[in-house]
Amino acid sequence: MATTNNVNGALLKGKVAFITGAGQGIGLAVARAYTEQGASVVLADIAQDALEKAVATLADPRAALAIALDVTDEAQTAYALKITIERFGRVDCVVANAGILALKHVVDLELAAWRKVIDVNLTGAFITARQFARQLLSQGTGGRIIFTSSLFGLRGSVENGAYSASKFGLIGLMQSLAAELARHGILVNAVCPGQMDTAMMQELFRDRAKLTGRTPEAVEAALLSRIPVGRLGTMQDLTGIYVYLASELCQYCTGQSFTVDGGWQVA
Repeated sequence: MATTNNVNGALLKGKVAFITGAGQGIGLAVARAYTEQGASVVLADIAQDALEKAVATLADPRAALAIALDVTDEAQTAYALKITIERFGRVDCVVANAGILALKHVVDLELAAWRKVIDVNLTGAFITARQFARQLLSQGTGGRIIFTSSLFGLRGSVENGAYSASKFGLIGLMQSLAAELARHGILVNAVCPGQMDTAMMQELFRDRAKLTGRTPEAVEAALLSRIPVGRLGTMQDLTGIYVYLASELCQYCTGQSFTVDGGWQVA
C-alpha cells in the first residue's frame, strides 16, 4: 500500500512540479499551493515581469524557478525542460495550464484569433505534455500530468467557440495520454474549473458587457444567478484538486475530468 506524507504541509514534499501560465491566476495559485505542500516548482509564463513578482509570493521562493516561455514554441519548451532538470535533477508533475480567451460569436470570429486560441490552449498543452512525458518515461518512476481544461471543455456556450473547442480538445488529449501512459505509472487527468474569480474572468465580464451593451456588474450578476452556490469560485476552492492529483493520495485516478464549478453543471 502506498504511504502518504503528513497532510499539513507535506503532501508534495520532495516533488518537483512544472506549471505553465503560472504568472497569475490559476497557475500561480497552483504554484503557491504546491510550495505550501513542500514541492519545488518551476513557474513558466510568457510574461517575464509577472513571473518575477509571482515567485516572491510563494511560501518558499528559494524552492522556485521562473522561466519565460511561449508554450507554442517547442524549442523554448525543450529548453525549459532542460533548465528544470539542471536545477532540480528531475520532474514529477507537469501542469499544462497556459490559456487565452477570444470572446466572439463563431460567425464573427477572425481566423487568426481562432488559430491563436487553439495554438496556445491546445497545441501549447500538447507540446508541454509531450516534452515532459518523455522526461517522465526516461526517469522510470512514474509521475503526473494535469491539464487545465474548463467547464466549457464539457459544454459549449455563446461567444465561446474557439475557447470551448480548445478545451474540449484537451479532454481528448488527456484521455489518450492517460491510456498510453498508465502502464508506466504516469497518471494523466484534467481539472475543469467553472466560473473562477480570476483576471481572465474579469476581462470576460468587460468584453461581454461591450458586446451586449450592459455594464460588467450586470453581466457578473446574471452569471452568478446561474451558479447554485451563488458566487464565483476562489483559488482556495480550486487548488485542492490540483494538490490531490499531484500527490501520492492519487493512485488510481487517470483519464478523468474533475469539475469544480459550484454546481453549474447540475443547475
